[in-house]
Amino acid sequence: MGGTRSGLVGTIARAVVVGCFVAGGVFALVTRQLVFAGVAFLAGHTILAVAAVIQGQRRRGVGLSLSGIGWLALSIGLGVGSGTAAGAETALPETPLVAVGFGLVAVGMMLLLGPFGGD
Repeated sequence: MGGTRSGLVGTIARAVVVGCFVAGGVFALVTRQLVFAGVAFLAGHTILAVAAVIQGQRRRGVGLSLSGIGWLALSIGLGVGSGTAAGAETALPETPLVAVGFGLVAVGMMLLLGPFGGD
C-alpha cells in the first residue's frame, strides 16, 4: 500500500511542477511580465530539488536549485532590460543579473548532466 501512496504523491508533484512551468510561461507570454515566469520556474525547480534530495540525490538537488535561482535572475535581468527600453527608470543593473543568471543555469545544468563523479 505504501508504494501506491508514494506513486500518487509523485504524480501529484509532477503535475504541480508542470503547472508551475506552463503557468509561468503562459503568464509571461500573455502579460509580458518575465519576473512572474522566473518565480514560477524557481518554484518548479525547488519542488524538483526537494524531491531529488529526499531520494538521496544531493548533486541533482543542488543543480536544480542553482538552475531555478538562475532562471529567476535571468527573468529579472531581462525584465529590467525591457522596462528600461520602454523608458522606465530602474535601480537594478540588467547586465550583471543576466550574466549571473546565465552562469547559475549553466552550473546547475553541469551538475545535473555532468559526466564527473556521482552523488
